[in-house]
Amino acid sequence: MTERIETDNLIIRKAEESDLGMIWRNIWSDDEIARTMLWKPTHTEEDAMSRMERTKAIQKDNDAFFVCLKDSDEPIGFCGIRPVSPGVFEETGICIARRYQGQGYGKEVLKALVDLAFGELGGSSFIYGCFRENAASAALCKGYGFVYTHSVPMTREWDGYDYICDFYILEKGRDQ
Repeated sequence: MTERIETDNLIIRKAEESDLGMIWRNIWSDDEIARTMLWKPTHTEEDAMSRMERTKAIQKDNDAFFVCLKDSDEPIGFCGIRPVSPGVFEETGICIARRYQGQGYGKEVLKALVDLAFGELGGSSFIYGCFRENAASAALCKGYGFVYTHSVPMTREWDGYDYICDFYILEKGRDQ
């Protein structure tokens, strides 16, 4: 498992106990961000502490990370990838705090994940999925060269919300 990735402005790394307050305030408690994500917002300190323990356990054995600003190490999001079949990887979510959106951090994260999948992990395809109503997420992957493949109606587990998930793919050698 990869432990750390550096980009121009970010450190993409495993969670640390000291991240709890900032990741909770920046991401986990934000109902607006959670609207187009699969995770349930976290509103109490007790729930945030429990979520941190689950996050660290998941990150231990997976390529899942917190996204942190390089200059301050403040966690401003999370991301990850997982293998779905030999040579094929998919993102497991890319989330940047609202106050840090629109500054190019999503592009840096996506490039880092594609580089990880195609470089270090030897992948040949990268799948990206997002809620249809998340236009910014769709624009991010399309701007990187991903191509739409299909849509699937889905239901979010924690609240029964019905949505359409649009899927895109990037083949090795076609990335930017």
